[in-house]
Amino acid sequence: MPAALYQLGPDTADAAPPAGLAARDAAGAASALLHEAQVATLYRCAASSTLTVVASAAALWLALWAFRRIDCRVCPAMAPLFAWALAVHTMQALLLLCLLLHRRAPDAVANARRWRLRHHVALGLHAAAWGSAAWWLLPAADAPQLTLITLVLLGAAACGMPATTACRGAVLLWLLPSTVPLAAALLRQGGSPAQALAALCAGHLALMLLLARRQHHALLGELKARLAEAASTQRLHEQVQRAVDTSRDKSRFLASASHDLRQPLHALGLFASALDRRVTDPAGRPLVRNINRCIEALDRSFNAMLDISKLDAGVVEADLQSFPIRDVFRRLHMHFAGQAEALGLDLRFKPGGKFVRSDPQLLERVLGNLIQNALRYTAKGGIVVLARSRGAGVNIEVWDTGRGMAQAELPRVFDEFYRGESSAAARVRGLGMGLAIVKRLVLLLGHPLTVRSTPGRGTMVGVWAPRTDLDALHGMNLEAETVPHPLGGMGTLLVVDDDDRVRAGTALLLAQWGYDVVAAESAESACRAALAHADTLQGMVCDLRLQGGEDGLHTIARVRDLLGHPLPAVLVTGDTTPEQVARVHDSGHPALFKPVRPRELYAALRRMT
Repeated sequence: MPAALYQLGPDTADAAPPAGLAARDAAGAASALLHEAQVATLYRCAASSTLTVVASAAALWLALWAFRRIDCRVCPAMAPLFAWALAVHTMQALLLLCLLLHRRAPDAVANARRWRLRHHVALGLHAAAWGSAAWWLLPAADAPQLTLITLVLLGAAACGMPATTACRGAVLLWLLPSTVPLAAALLRQGGSPAQALAALCAGHLALMLLLARRQHHALLGELKARLAEAASTQRLHEQVQRAVDTSRDKSRFLASASHDLRQPLHALGLFASALDRRVTDPAGRPLVRNINRCIEALDRSFNAMLDISKLDAGVVEADLQSFPIRDVFRRLHMHFAGQAEALGLDLRFKPGGKFVRSDPQLLERVLGNLIQNALRYTAKGGIVVLARSRGAGVNIEVWDTGRGMAQAELPRVFDEFYRGESSAAARVRGLGMGLAIVKRLVLLLGHPLTVRSTPGRGTMVGVWAPRTDLDALHGMNLEAETVPHPLGGMGTLLVVDDDDRVRAGTALLLAQWGYDVVAAESAESACRAALAHADTLQGMVCDLRLQGGEDGLHTIARVRDLLGHPLPAVLVTGDTTPEQVARVHDSGHPALFKPVRPRELYAALRRMT
């Protein structure tokens, strides 16, 4: 029985070409590009040089005409002069016509070989017309005219040579027909002046060929360098485009995954909050508390990503005001003191009676992230948060006695998803977003940020804020951090969500708070429910993304139009892309992002109703 064969990878028929064949193909493509560049250079340089040679031809036959003193009449002696002038100008016109057609041709690059042949034919005929001056003009020329003709022809050859150096064939087609016949005709005439001029022609031709060779190699090197640079630029552009496409696909995937993960987590939080009120058994209470702690840990991770999305969307605005630092420190102490005590760490705050101008909510978030980060990396000792005057402001510093960081880590510690060597050594879990949020928030607030750290001894992170005084102090109204007990008679709410679990969890929690709940899964069912309860409906809680591509904003608008008045609404969404965050913010509706904490939902409903 033959052995089974398992092949992982492409079939033989679809296999990549051999390396040698691929190299030959690449070399052939590079050679074709170089040839196209050479032909393009020939045509680009030919226009100016051809016009110069046209002027030289006109000056030559006009000068000879003046030498022969023929005024306004044609004699047999002038016929060769006019015949040569007609021939050379005709060939020049042919060459210029070829240049014009090339400039207007859409297939000039694709058919480079054909256009190269056309150029060489026109150039050869042009050079032959110049070289024919030796047979048309020299026999009737005296010594001064002979010298003039020789110098003009050699000068024209020198003027036209630079335009042909892109191709060796073009150099020979121009220099040989325009110079060799002149030298041969001078040698045939004999005499010292003619022989001296013939030697001059030979030396001039040798010099032009040498210069053309050097210019050809220099131009070829320049063209190769340009092509290599263009190829590198193209490869870089393709790599950047692939990176952009990959990032866009990743962002799309993460946005979809984030929404799909937030849905069950949101429902789980609602059910857990309702369960927390019902379970009174001492044996069951620890289980409920552990469930809520796990939900809160997941919630922190999702909120970190949401904060980044909000900052990217530009919907977070700083509300600068004057306030005492002690109020912020007091709330931070209430929030982190229990965690620090559970870890066996000291947590101290020293406000020093300072007042600053900042956004108290955003500054509290910055300091909270810094304290949370310090707690993660501190095994013994503690954390001190203090405010000290520095210049015209106050430097709020978070000191810890943790593992510290190496100097090389400091520039990257505030990057997104960065977790340095200390994270791996301490086995710290998390997304690595806390300090990235700190960086963006202090930039939004305009507060400078400083970091100092010593491995094995600890870290200090300082946030500088402008100092103010008591006269500029404004009061702050802070929301409660707890959800009150059920009050009863809170009114009727319309809950619109296409997820059965979310609808059930929301209805259960709202019922415990004293609300009557009418649930709907789509825009159509929401409209029917709104008509059925038009007299008692106090507001609605609507998901942004509904089944079948329906939109929560459109659903709210339809219900309002149906009822004829602006029914208060809270928008709930799991979409956290910057575009969706900006769209939700611009709608003007209060928005909550999944997973929603019960106290956040309660506060939004109380403001709404």
